[in-house]
Amino acid sequence: MKKISGYIFSMMLVLVSLIVIDILVMFFICVQKQKEYLDTYHIEKISEKIVNEGGKYNVDQSVYDRLDRTDSFAMIIDESGSVIWNYNKPAEIPESYGIKEVASFSHWYLNDYPVYNWARDDGILVVGHPKGSIWKYVVEANMETMESLIRFGPYMFVANMLILLLLPILITRKWMLAREKARTEWIAGVSHDIRTPLSIVMSSVEKGSVEEKQCFKIRDLIGNLNTENKLEAGTGKWSNEKINLTSLLREILCDYINTYEDYSFDLEVDEQLENYSIQADVTLIRRMIENLITNSIVHNEKGCEIKVALSAGGKDNSKTKPKLVVCDNGHGASEQKIKAFNKRIKNAYLPEHGLGIRVVKQVARKYGFAVRFSAKEHEYFRCEMEL
Repeated sequence: MKKISGYIFSMMLVLVSLIVIDILVMFFICVQKQKEYLDTYHIEKISEKIVNEGGKYNVDQSVYDRLDRTDSFAMIIDESGSVIWNYNKPAEIPESYGIKEVASFSHWYLNDYPVYNWARDDGILVVGHPKGSIWKYVVEANMETMESLIRFGPYMFVANMLILLLLPILITRKWMLAREKARTEWIAGVSHDIRTPLSIVMSSVEKGSVEEKQCFKIRDLIGNLNTENKLEAGTGKWSNEKINLTSLLREILCDYINTYEDYSFDLEVDEQLENYSIQADVTLIRRMIENLITNSIVHNEKGCEIKVALSAGGKDNSKTKPKLVVCDNGHGASEQKIKAFNKRIKNAYLPEHGLGIRVVKQVARKYGFAVRFSAKEHEYFRCEMEL
């Protein structure tokens, strides 16, 4: 599930980045320097600089400069519809207009020239810009419709954004789950195919021989590979049953005593914890404990003493949680390796101790157990787990 979450987070990050980039690009397009065409607001200012003095127009030079900069034209139409003043007016623009023609271009175009108008005492000031320079469009709507759009618009926007975000997430999650399921089934199939010939080999080798120990290693590796993959992908189906931890520890140690003659196994359980139970999957708990014991065996090939203890955890038993401790008096481990063991699980497998310790930490994390490793080279290796 962590892989799926990481993938979904990356996808959402990319999506948000694209939206932000699009907004920035649109912003720069809008604010970049463009030709300053005259609109309705500016025409009022221009009109004030065109003064009719007894039938003769006195025009400020800034008006001509502004029109020239944008290749625009201007004209004044009197009440009779005749053009009484103009500047840069194209030849195709008529010299007189009727009421219908004035009404037609007052909000739109005049012979495909976008125009703006301003009413004056002596008529109408019309400013026109080059063809194709300005996009003009008027939208009309019933006020009830506009009020409804304003009221429901934000909800529609939020709904669209949720769909835009959630739909890819759901599709990706389904695809990732299918991929993880296929991977899990493939590993399980390969593991099953390996177990059959492995069982035949184990039945034919001499008990306590090097060959038997190597078979045990392969068996444990297959089991850890299956367990790790299911825990990492979140595809495992685990039970939640009441487990008598003391009985399980005795059962596990009994199996090891009968298998490994070169090792000494000891179990210590506080009297008040004889019937201590936990709610978990017995397969996972067994795998966790066996991995800790097997770790001591694998790294101490000439034998060692392995001690398993279940204690109340402190003097004031009411305030402390029970502790499960697995330790040995073998080769121990370096300080650097112990630091690596005590770090949070990463995607890369841990070196040397590898998959077994990784599975221990995964199971502990699943059930909320606090795990702490300690060691001293050539003296001991210890795992303490607060249940």
